[in-house]
Parts: sequence; C-alpha cells; structure tokens
Amino acid sequence: MISDRNLAGRRRLRAFTLVELLVIIALLGVLFSMMTPAMVKAVAKAQEVYCLNNLRNISVGQILYSQDHDNHLTPHAMNQKPPSNAIVPNSKMTMWPDLLETYVGDRRAFRCPCMKCDLERGMGFGMNLGVAGEFMVESVVKAPHASQITNPALAIYFADAAFITPETMRRPMSEWQEDTSRPLGSWTIRTPADRFWNWLPTRVIPRHGARSNVGFVDGHVESRAIRQLGFGYPEGHPQNLWDRH
Repeated sequence: MISDRNLAGRRRLRAFTLVELLVIIALLGVLFSMMTPAMVKAVAKAQEVYCLNNLRNISVGQILYSQDHDNHLTPHAMNQKPPSNAIVPNSKMTMWPDLLETYVGDRRAFRCPCMKCDLERGMGFGMNLGVAGEFMVESVVKAPHASQITNPALAIYFADAAFITPETMRRPMSEWQEDTSRPLGSWTIRTPADRFWNWLPTRVIPRHGARSNVGFVDGHVESRAIRQLGFGYPEGHPQNLWDRH
C-alpha cells in the first residue's frame, strides 16, 4: 500500500504537460526575440571598437614614420618598387600600407571586420589625398611636412574607405554603399576637390551604421557620424575635416 507521503512525492515529480512545455517554449522565444537586437547591437559595437583600435595602430605608426623622416608625413605612394610580399600589390610603386607595415607591426591592422571586400587580402582604410596631396611622390621629402597642416587635430589622414557603388555615390553621404565587386577594397580617399571624385569614387564609407572611424594627423582617432566630416563643404570651409586648412 502506497503511503500518503510517497503519493505526495510522486505528485511533486510529475512531468510537464504538453501545454506547459508549449508555454515555456513561447516564453523562451519572446525572451530570445527581445535579446536579439541587443546582441546584434553589441556585436556591431565590438566590431567598431576593433576597427577603431586598428586605425589607432595605423595612426601611431604614421607618427613614428614622420618622426623618422624629419616630420614629413607618410606619403600616399612612393615611386619605388614594392616588396615582393607587398600588402598592396603594384609593379612600380610602394603604397602607404607597405611604408607603414614595419611601424604598425601586423598587416591585419589594415583591415576592418565590417569591410565587404576580401577579408584576407583587402584594405579597409584609406589615406586622405586632401591632406597627402600627391598620389605618388619621388621621395619622402616631397610628402607634406607636419608644419603645413594648420590644425592637425582636425585634419583627417586615415579613415574607413571603399569604392562607392555607382548607384549610391551621388546620394547623401550616409547612404553611400561599398562596391562589393572590388575585392581589394581601397587604400585611397578622394575628396570633393579631386577631379576623380566621381570617376574613381574611393571615399570614406559609413561602415558602422551612419558612422566612420577616422584618424587625424595628430594621431588621435574617433568614431564620427559621416555628416560631421564635412564632405559636403568646399575646400577651405571651416567645417570640413578633409583638407589642410
């Protein structure tokens, strides 16, 4: 004969009913749906911070390069044969990532986890020709001298960059989209004063929502809304951050 105590124990150990299981599954689904946007946002923020840290390494590398070259900034490209294992393949010139590699220390620093080009070979950042001036120079003494930059804390030298799709390049800056047909990405940033602005649209890209990570001549880095960078203003305008004024 089963005692009242054993019967009560069995009642406490009974399995969930189908209705109860369905209720629990529904509750878990609601919780998961509430958590997903937060998780997506957290992942995006982590990628932005990772990208910003890479850009900081590049900016510090440029400062070290400048100190070793009588305060001349790193040129966009030098008229000299690149190394055999160059980051940016080219038969005749050495591009700025290869000039800075020994100062940066790790070529993975030239990539952004959110870039849509080849994650193993592509470039996530570009150098601003509005400050660098020439696409290629014969020697480093032809590169801009630090004294030529009026306000280095407000002059962009590096930033998230990409080829912009033909469909979006004339839209508002926050709507620019990365051209995925360019597997190597872009290491050049053109500005509204550049005659190739619309022919070769290698521009700052709002890769992190409507924001871009940017590195300034003085070495500091920031995440800024792309509308704050002044690409809608002409050369010399006090609110643009893409020229030497």
